Amino acid sequence: MTTAHIQHEETGGKTVTVMVDGEPVEVPKHTTPNAILGLVGLGAATHYLVRITGRQQHSFAGRGEEEITVHERETFVSVSTGPTPTA
Repeated sequence: MTTAHIQHEETGGKTVTVMVDGEPVEVPKHTTPNAILGLVGLGAATHYLVRITGRQQHSFAGRGEEEITVHERETFVSVSTGPTPTA
């Protein structure tokens, strides 16, 4: 069972829909950045999550297991930690 599934059960099934990289994702209200990455098929070893609030960005780099509360329609982007390809 994944961390996201365990947290989903612990929160009594309370979920919200957030946007990750422009796609809607249903996540537990109380979760972790790494669990959100897992729900969109990305690994915490190669990516981290950034919360976008207006013009501000809140990075969870190095804090992927920190419990966070997410709200309906919040926006997140994933950032790759790997090398940047060049043309």
